[in-house]
Amino acid sequence: MADSRLWLGVIAGGAALMSSTLYTLDAREIAVLTTFGAPVSAVLEPGLHLKAPWPVQAVVRFDARRRVLTVPATETLTRDKKNLVLEVFAVWRVSDPQRFLEALGGIDVAEGQLTDLVQSRVSAAIGKLEFQDLLAVGDPAAPAELLPAEVLTDVAAIAQSRLGIAVEDLRLRHLGLPLQNEQSIYERMRAERTRIANAYRSEGEEQATAIRAQADRQAAELLAAAERDAGLVMAGAERAVAATYAEAYRQDPALFQLWTAMEAYSAALGEDDTLVLSTNSPFFEAMSPPAAR
Repeated sequence: MADSRLWLGVIAGGAALMSSTLYTLDAREIAVLTTFGAPVSAVLEPGLHLKAPWPVQAVVRFDARRRVLTVPATETLTRDKKNLVLEVFAVWRVSDPQRFLEALGGIDVAEGQLTDLVQSRVSAAIGKLEFQDLLAVGDPAAPAELLPAEVLTDVAAIAQSRLGIAVEDLRLRHLGLPLQNEQSIYERMRAERTRIANAYRSEGEEQATAIRAQADRQAAELLAAAERDAGLVMAGAERAVAATYAEAYRQDPALFQLWTAMEAYSAALGEDDTLVLSTNSPFFEAMSPPAAR
């Protein structure tokens, strides 16, 4: 009975010893092995690992998956001393758990340190650029990267060497103007657009006036040409009429005189008019037969 209890104690002690010396690491994790609280080695491979029993050695685990850090909006100056508000985000992960534990200790401290680093480096990069270069409208099919590539390289190198962090991407989330400057800039933009619109309207009115003047001139020229042609036609017609009259008079002077007298009577008398003539009147002679004269 005593032997069985002894063996049970040995087995239980062995199990406890094994549980304190063996540990597993998930594929999403990396860890640091510490000896009496001091980091001694990084554990990067998932699986089963061996360590000294607690309290000699312990395992500090970190999530190795990528994280997105949204840096709060910060105001900075361009090279020509114009204020801009920037919001940046960074994609990062713990790459060196031992250095990370020694330098930072935890995720909250890491995000604070990384925020300061990103803000300082991005502000320095924006300070080398002109305001108009940042806000210029380019080809939407090939948008320009506002942050130079060396900013990511610089931030990644410092974060890796000092903090044990791998920064994989760094981009501008928002680029804008300070609230106190927006209204004045909008007013200047509105005034500029109004000036351009007025210039277009003035140019349009000038062109309309020129077009109307040209149209009036062309109309006057067409009317003068029409009147000239009409005068030529009327003159030709009058010449033809005069020639016809002359030919008729040459062929029969008496008939021509009678015909012209009849036209004169027709023009002088209305439909209901009564004409009283003297026998010595040329009208009476023209209307009377030769025997009555």
